[in-house]
Amino acid sequence: MQSVESTVEAATALLVARFGGSPELSDPEDLGGSGSSMVLRCRLSADPFLQERTVVIKQLPPQKVGEPVAAKATDGGEDFGPDALGMLREVVAYQYTNTLAESVRPGPVLLAYDINQRLLVLSDAGDGTSFTDVLTLQDSKARTGALRKLGRSLGKMHAATFGGADSYTTLMRRQCQRHHISPEAIQESDINVGELIESGVELMTTNGLTIDPVVQRYAMEAAERQTKSEYQVFTPFDLAPDNVMLTTNVVLLDYEWAGFRDAAFDVACVVAGFPQDNSTPSLDEPETTEFLAAWRAEAQHIWPVLSDDEVFHDWVMSALIGWAFLSLIMMYYGRLSVAEHSSFVFGEDPDNQEVSRSLRHMSEEQLEDLATTVEAIQRFSRRRDSSNFEAVGAFAGVLLKVLAQLGAFPHERAD
Repeated sequence: MQSVESTVEAATALLVARFGGSPELSDPEDLGGSGSSMVLRCRLSADPFLQERTVVIKQLPPQKVGEPVAAKATDGGEDFGPDALGMLREVVAYQYTNTLAESVRPGPVLLAYDINQRLLVLSDAGDGTSFTDVLTLQDSKARTGALRKLGRSLGKMHAATFGGADSYTTLMRRQCQRHHISPEAIQESDINVGELIESGVELMTTNGLTIDPVVQRYAMEAAERQTKSEYQVFTPFDLAPDNVMLTTNVVLLDYEWAGFRDAAFDVACVVAGFPQDNSTPSLDEPETTEFLAAWRAEAQHIWPVLSDDEVFHDWVMSALIGWAFLSLIMMYYGRLSVAEHSSFVFGEDPDNQEVSRSLRHMSEEQLEDLATTVEAIQRFSRRRDSSNFEAVGAFAGVLLKVLAQLGAFPHERAD
């Protein structure tokens, strides 16, 4: 049975095995984990082998009998459920980011871990303000400053990790060998961004919605970039506001879905108002401009072509459109079951009853979140006077009418 006492005891044993000495953990503070995980902050006694005075412990509950198998052990050992695979991805992400310079490291340091016990011991990032509170409770000046800092932090991380995919893959393969599972099982359990974007486009077009060729081209560019090395960088992917903490630095938390993906998706995620999270209002145009300028200032020396405004705006636009298709599919079907569905009905006419039937299963919050992303696309289309951006803006307008007819009313309009 998982308890605070047993988790602290297991973490202490891990630290002893990893660093030696006789560290003692005390005063556990519940930080509130996501889902069923337990996350504690503990004081650490003075120890010659550890500089930390507080640490954070994260532990998932034991695997339940009958839990779905996500990866079978190749040696007949214990199979991996979805949660255990997520923790393995998290361990590899921390191992990789531990190698980065402190000035660009996006999150805590992994001190010790045990996949079989589903246990991580991390350095303490300290107390800070979540971006949920920054964007909902603070004034415009504070919001703009925080978004500028987030842009710089993401830009530094992207620039520092560009070209690191091979090292990340090597770490992942070592973990798979250590735990006797196939690396392909990790890939199969991960979110295939490109495939989901393509599926979203295909399912819409085959069921009645006319997608402007310009919009379709942008979507395909976003999908294709996922498998190209030109812009691949380390990203946690799950950039929800609650997973972004503002201290003296920006700290990114929760690496369950981390990996090497297109840098534009992180940039567009913020511009779109954090897709799949409806807890914060959308960015206004001045905030978007400040965030993008901060990111470019740190990253464009890696990609000089992005110093050209037209190229940069196209790059972000394709990712924004990719997010719209990806979000629709993942919200409608659910993250873990999206690949199991092969039918999707979406009518072109807002009055078409097939539209209502097909999307009625989506909650009002999901519809509002998707509408927020589409509104961000519409606003971004006004940044350039071009036929391509005009076509995107028109398509976004049609989609917003459909979502409004279904009951989506984004909680904050930027114009």
